[in-house]
Amino acid sequence: MIRRLCAASGAVLLTVGLVACSPANTGRVVSRAADRDGLRAPSGVPAPPSTSTIPPPAPQPPESHSGKGNASVPTTWPMRLGFVTFDCPKCSGHVAVNTENELIVNDSGPYKGTQWINYLPGYQAKTFTIKANAAWTLTVTDESGLPVLEPGKPVSGKNEAVFSVPDAVASVALTTKNSGRVAVWVHSGGHSDLPVNQLGDYQGDIPVSGPAFVSIEGDGTWTLTAS
Repeated sequence: MIRRLCAASGAVLLTVGLVACSPANTGRVVSRAADRDGLRAPSGVPAPPSTSTIPPPAPQPPESHSGKGNASVPTTWPMRLGFVTFDCPKCSGHVAVNTENELIVNDSGPYKGTQWINYLPGYQAKTFTIKANAAWTLTVTDESGLPVLEPGKPVSGKNEAVFSVPDAVASVALTTKNSGRVAVWVHSGGHSDLPVNQLGDYQGDIPVSGPAFVSIEGDGTWTLTAS
């Protein structure tokens, strides 16, 4: 799965690997590209303010869309972190979902997965562009719609997923199987980091200071266990 943050002109803003933002590029590289020392906003984008003095946002009602085949879908989601679940159970061949700034889904069907949007200040999703050959649903939720990683309770799956991590958690153990590439993102306090980004399977502990959000991306299956 490729996920890249691109400017409206198509240029790569943040990238891991040399991958141009072109529909023809369907190879698998790390998503949501960042430099290897952690996520850095593009030049000219101000750093997010300290969250210590900012109260949490009010609950945001879910936003849902459905359709069949290719489509362009305007979104009313505000400029805040959102979690997009795209489900196309009967899709075959190439499946893709874009916003103006990034490629959320780039895989082969059938597909179901979750990614986040609007995680960089100044980059707000306004339209989802969907490539599919079957019926699909797309849902955007706030953090209340995410599954929670509870300490000591393993969670397994495949494709992309995002989890809410409570403040009692200090680390997350990850084991993957049959992964061409695996990436793990941790979003906390308005910042995103990329602690895992490698080819092949991964087994190890990832420091996570809750409350946070953890995104897992890979080609194979995975198991996460919070502690």
